[in-house]
Amino acid sequence: PEQLLTYAASHAHRIDAGEETTREALALVGAAGLADVGAAPKHHGSLLQQATVIEQFAEKSLSIAFSLWCHRMCIEYLSFLGGPCAQEWLPKFRAGEAVGSSAMAPAFRYAAGLGDLGLHISRDASGQLRLSGRLGWASNLFSDAIIFAAAKLTPDQADTVESATPVIVAVPLASEGIEIGPELELLALRGTASTSVQLHNVPLSDEQIMTRDFDAFLQRARPVLSVLQASFCFGLASESFRHAQPRLVGVNQVFETEVHQLADRLVKAKQDFIDILPRIDSENPPVPSELLPIRLEAGVLAKQLTTLETMLSGSQGFVTTSDVNRRYREATFIPLQAPSEAQLRWELMQGNNAS
Repeated sequence: PEQLLTYAASHAHRIDAGEETTREALALVGAAGLADVGAAPKHHGSLLQQATVIEQFAEKSLSIAFSLWCHRMCIEYLSFLGGPCAQEWLPKFRAGEAVGSSAMAPAFRYAAGLGDLGLHISRDASGQLRLSGRLGWASNLFSDAIIFAAAKLTPDQADTVESATPVIVAVPLASEGIEIGPELELLALRGTASTSVQLHNVPLSDEQIMTRDFDAFLQRARPVLSVLQASFCFGLASESFRHAQPRLVGVNQVFETEVHQLADRLVKAKQDFIDILPRIDSENPPVPSELLPIRLEAGVLAKQLTTLETMLSGSQGFVTTSDVNRRYREATFIPLQAPSEAQLRWELMQGNNAS
């Protein structure tokens, strides 16, 4: 709806600066029925519609698009995992009455052999499961948020030592023993409620262990995660191109070839994106070597086009309250967004070496 895009555009700077948060935007998106388009268990090709929603928000405010992506992934997890927690939380998530925080970066790094999970589950003397550890980064840390993360069961909690594998847990942010880190002076996206989280013996029910099949969970979640991340990169890149093109006059004409070469790459990347989306959850699902290059290219294009738009904008690009400067600062986050550009390049290199 046009009013939602108008809202995003008019609130973008205040959200980016941390003077407002994205919580109200998530409530509005949920109320409009746009937070769970094409959610699992079967997407039936409608993931393109959800990607379009996120892309359009990214054109106006990457903060809102990013928070929506984070929230939408939690809807995805609950939709295909099911269980008592899903029955309780899914209606609230879909309506924007509660918020999802997808803190899965350590899980994907762990799966790639690049780090530890940072969280572990033990059982106290009374038999109560306890979750402890630290998440270095999580977003959508609002008072009504549910955090989804990976944790390691200690050996005595597994059926055997060999089965002490990672599990996926969901825990309300309001739980006893959770400490939210300090507000960070971020370069952009300050309204996304992003910081660290410390967990001290947080009580956990058996139902909050969402799945013990860690590998299968990541294989199911990552394609959706990748394409919806790519969608907010495309939104930012497309908006910067639209503003850069009219500025290719006078001395700026020296950048014309470069801008149009990037535009051609953007068109191709979007077409590859559109072509691959229907294959998710099909009998011929895309493999990482097909998905990751699209996600990587979308991020690179966002970074390069926002940089060029800033160069073409002259002194306006140096004013922090301008849209062009905001887009430039937003784009600096994308190479760090997990999986980071470094991890994506590393994974693709490993795949090429293996082949």
